[in-house]
Order: sequence, then C-alpha cells, then structure tokens
Amino acid sequence: MAKKSNAITNEPVKTFPEKISQRLTQIRFRIEELKTDGLFVNYLPNIRYLTNFSGSSASMIIFQDSIWFFTDDRYEEQVQTELYPLPNLQIHITRDVWNYLIDKKLLKDINALAFEAEKLSYQEVINIRNLIRPVKFKPGETIVEPYTMPKSPEELENIKKACAMSEEVFNIVLKNFKTGMTEKELAAEIVYYARKLGSEGEPFPTIVVSGKRSSMPHGSPTDKQIKANEVVTVDFGCVVNGFCSDITRVFAVGKYTKEQKSIYELLIKAKENAIAQIRPFVNGKLVDQAARSMIAKAGYGDFFQHSLGHGIGIMPHEMPLITFRKENEIIPEGCALAIEPGIYIPNKYGMRVEDNVYVAKDSAKHLTKAPEELIVI
Repeated sequence: MAKKSNAITNEPVKTFPEKISQRLTQIRFRIEELKTDGLFVNYLPNIRYLTNFSGSSASMIIFQDSIWFFTDDRYEEQVQTELYPLPNLQIHITRDVWNYLIDKKLLKDINALAFEAEKLSYQEVINIRNLIRPVKFKPGETIVEPYTMPKSPEELENIKKACAMSEEVFNIVLKNFKTGMTEKELAAEIVYYARKLGSEGEPFPTIVVSGKRSSMPHGSPTDKQIKANEVVTVDFGCVVNGFCSDITRVFAVGKYTKEQKSIYELLIKAKENAIAQIRPFVNGKLVDQAARSMIAKAGYGDFFQHSLGHGIGIMPHEMPLITFRKENEIIPEGCALAIEPGIYIPNKYGMRVEDNVYVAKDSAKHLTKAPEELIVI
C-alpha cells in the first residue's frame, strides 16, 4: 500500500491494497442479490476500510461501476490526498447528502438503494425514504463487515505494530509502577506512554482495576490506591494508522496466593487451548468451548460469563464474535482476533488474560504473548 498523505509534501495516496478491490467486488455481488442499484454506507469504520478516509464525517454510495463519496467542507482538502484512487470515484462536498442529491438530480436514474440496516435508526430511514421517493430504500444486514474481517497484509502490519507497541507500553509501566499509585494514575501512565510511543489514541477507555475491584470485568479506574498483596488487571490498546490492538495483563503487588497463581495459570492454559483450535472456517463456538470447558472443569465456570473473544481491526471489537452465544459464527482466514478468558470472583478478585492472534492458512499465529507466570512487583 502506498504511504498516506505526507504532512510536508502533501502527496496523495497513489495506490491501494488488492484486498480493497476484492471487498468492493464482494459488496457489489451483495448489491445485485438485493436487487438494488447501489449501497449507501454511513458507518465510518466501514468507510475507512474501503476508502482510507479517517475523518469524522462521511458517507458513500457504492454502485456497480462507480462510487460516490460524500463529506463536508472541513475535509475538502484532506480527501484530495487521503482517499484511495478507486476506479470511478466521485467526491461530493456537502453537509446535506440527500437534499444535495435531489437538488443535483443525481437520483433520477436510480430505482433502489440498499443501506446497512444495523447502522441507521428507524427515524433516519423514514426521513430518507420520504425525501428520495420514488427511489426505494431497502435494508440489508451486515453487507460490508463479512468482507472487512479478513485483513490485507498492509492492514495486518498496522495491527502487528499496534500489538508490539502495547507490549512495550506494559513493560514500561511495570518498571515505573509504585505501590500506592491510584488506578487512575496507572491508567494515565498507560495512555501517556502509548501516545509517547506513537499511538494515535485509545481504541477504548483504558481499564485498570485492583484488589476486590478486579472482579469487575470492565471496571473504570478510580482514585483507589493500589496496595500490597493485591492483583491488578489492565486492559488497553494502541492505534497505528487507524488499526487497533487490545490486550489484557495481570500482575500482583508484593506477593500472590496459591489460588491466584493457580487461576492465572489456568487462564493461560485455557487461552492457549482455544488458540490451538483456531484455523480458517472453524466455528467460533467451538473455540469458545475449548477455553470454557477447561475453566468449568476447574470449578470456575460460574465466574466466566462473557464471550471468549472478538475480531480486531479499525475497531477494537469487530466481527467475528468468539462466543458460546452464537451457533454459526465462522472465523475466516486472514482476520485478527482478541482471545480473552477471565475468571471474576465477586468481592474477592478477578483476572483476565488477553492476546491478539492472526488467522493464517493452517492455524492462529500469536501477535502478542502474555507471560506464562504471574508477574510480581
């Protein structure tokens, strides 16, 4: 993939990954199946997957032989250098897409458009239908996401860099940790060093929970001081060229109990057992079961309630979902995943270990690797 726009020379992107053409071809097959002329896309992560646009306002209509891209005047200069040079890409600058299309009479030869049913509210759909009649506006479910799950080599390289950055951040904050720091202070350290190493931001709010609070899987950091003989769970990620990592690490302050050591080792084994089951086109429920059955057999089944994992990419949580709750979630070749078994004992403590992997042709390859032994500071 060509380099993005240079901040000094302002060079435009001159080419794009082969995977983008494949995605557009697959989406156009879906458009044909839906018996529509085109697909309206308004979900910004999907737009970035298809066009490279990183701004906060955009939509697009994908036709069989062209693409209409819409953004407002704040990004008029940015799109000239950032967008992939897709065939027959037409850029429209407007703050009111549908009235713009009506005023320009651009819908006169269009009979029907599809839209991402899960990305528009009911009221938005009604308003658009009323505006563009007699053009039909038809819902389609998960039209884009199945084709953004497999990552291009260029996208995977960004995820790898984000993963390496996260592991480096964790090592730095461990060296700087001092007993008595608050959860908020530790979270701030993580965010600071991630930014210092080059992360574009937080893919999600950083989680730091300690002591009894570590039994909350998604607890927000507080002013609670981290004391001796407590376990600490941190869940965070980094962002490189728009692509995320998502890891969870655990450490003990001063010392750990035999039970804590046993639970941590169980989570590591359960995670690795699940990863060993991953290969292209395996059912996510089977992967989830590979970890869940080990945790249940050890007597902690009631304390692992969330899904085992999910896809990562431009968003920290994407398809596929690796869960016991879905019967037919198939893991495609080429996707990046976060695998995160956890055990949370209320009013006592909790732990979660989370690694990122890539689904290669015959197995899953580690992008991160949690320590096999519980770290003590």
